[in-house]
Amino acid sequence: MRTKSPVLIIVVLLMFSTIIPVGDATSVSKTGDLLMLNGPWHVGDDIDFSILVHNDDSIQVDVFLQIEIDGNIQNSSVFKLEAGNSDELIMSYTSLAAGTFSVNWSVFEISENISKSFSGVDELIIYEKQNMETNIQSIDFDSESGYTIEWNINLSSGNSRLVSSEIYFVTNDEMILTSQVEFYIDPGLRNLNTILGFAPVGTIKIEISLIAIGWSPLSTSTDSENIVSSVSSLALVVASDPNPLNPTLGDSVKISLKLLNDDVLELNSGKIIVIDGQKRVLGEYNSPIIGPGDETLFEIRIDEWMSTSTTSLEFIWIVNELLIKTSIEVVSSNSQEISSESEIMIDWFSLFGGFGIALLVIFSVRLISARNESESTETRSYSQKNKEKIEKLDVEKRSIECSACSKQLQVPVDYNGQVKCPSCLNQFSSKTELKPENNNDELFATSDNDVIGCPECDQVLRVPYEKRPAKARCPACKCIFNALAE
Repeated sequence: MRTKSPVLIIVVLLMFSTIIPVGDATSVSKTGDLLMLNGPWHVGDDIDFSILVHNDDSIQVDVFLQIEIDGNIQNSSVFKLEAGNSDELIMSYTSLAAGTFSVNWSVFEISENISKSFSGVDELIIYEKQNMETNIQSIDFDSESGYTIEWNINLSSGNSRLVSSEIYFVTNDEMILTSQVEFYIDPGLRNLNTILGFAPVGTIKIEISLIAIGWSPLSTSTDSENIVSSVSSLALVVASDPNPLNPTLGDSVKISLKLLNDDVLELNSGKIIVIDGQKRVLGEYNSPIIGPGDETLFEIRIDEWMSTSTTSLEFIWIVNELLIKTSIEVVSSNSQEISSESEIMIDWFSLFGGFGIALLVIFSVRLISARNESESTETRSYSQKNKEKIEKLDVEKRSIECSACSKQLQVPVDYNGQVKCPSCLNQFSSKTELKPENNNDELFATSDNDVIGCPECDQVLRVPYEKRPAKARCPACKCIFNALAE
């Protein structure tokens, strides 16, 4: 009669699971082959092993299954097999690497000692992890159902997999979950359509994230799409001509705009910015609150007209994190006078007078320097330093910007007369070309992606699209400007 000791069995399994002595005889026989379930298998998958065994003895016996793959040994739990009965031994093994491996398996019986009942060898192929990708194909918006997106999932070859799709409305401050669904996907491409509804105020993009459930993909899978420019239910229209129609430099100018809201949501108070063709900010105004389906007339006043030729006025309406633009061409009253000029109208008297004074100073310094040649070394050095400082007056110039085409011109430091641009023939006074130190000097640039050009020197730099409107600084010319989304 065999005796059993439960304590001894547990100790033996824990301490000697990899080195097991084999007895001479066992009571267990196999009634089927070793099975590997739920294949094919990829790195990170659990491989389920199963084998059916029979107890040929007249008493209960304890048995377990052992699996060895690439030197790694794992044992199943202990199964109690009643006399004359058959049972299925099962265990799970986690795949850790890709490749083809030999599976060495054995079934052991536990009684007074541990005996190997029978064993075998099988082959196992483990593949690399499956790859999963998602892409947003299109985003639609209507006043009845809000946002609807067309998107897809692409799963590489292998097993069908359980995933969770999470779709968010994203603002500058938070991610708002609008849809979450769990489903199985088969290898290959699957197209889906999801109605998301209306986005909260401040939403700048829609983002999809796929989460693997119970398996390990090659990489995370997400995609997002900006929705700043996708709203077609708002409109900004120029409702009147400028008053006066052809403004003169320094005039106060009035223009009426029409703001339309065909959306089903109320628009908050926003901002309207007016920019001229030289990217100068002529004014910044607070727009009114506009209810669903409403429109309103809004008059803006430009305090000081800054152009002397034909220029393009751009109106930018920023509301609810959305950006709507329109523009008109305005002809200044000075433009005809400028186009009729045919000669360069530079104050030559002042120009040559300045050069004459500089030459006179240089000549005087040279006389003083020659007279002091016989003096001490210290005195000569002092005179030479004064001479070098004064001679700099002959070459010092300053840069001024053409008010029409922004070309940089060089004129003497002390020249304050009329200048005519050789590129566009625009005539202007050098006195007025100093940049005013106020907010009307702000520069603006727009683009439809993360890359944007400096409005001063055309240097290309990166300003994240979703962070706009934002201040940017050009690394080349150090110009600070407002980066806006197109």
